[in-house]
Amino acid sequence: MARFEEAENRLFKIKICLKCNARNPTNAKVCRKCGYKGLRFKAKEPRG
Repeated sequence: MARFEEAENRLFKIKICLKCNARNPTNAKVCRKCGYKGLRFKAKEPRG
């Protein structure tokens, strides 16, 4: 995790499109790039 709250918000408080992997703002309902409705929050912990 990031050391500073501001940096953490900038890095992790975004949504990722499941179709094209574009970054979107937190309040987005559809992807800004492709219009897909499937969005997820960026993972805060690494997978694996």
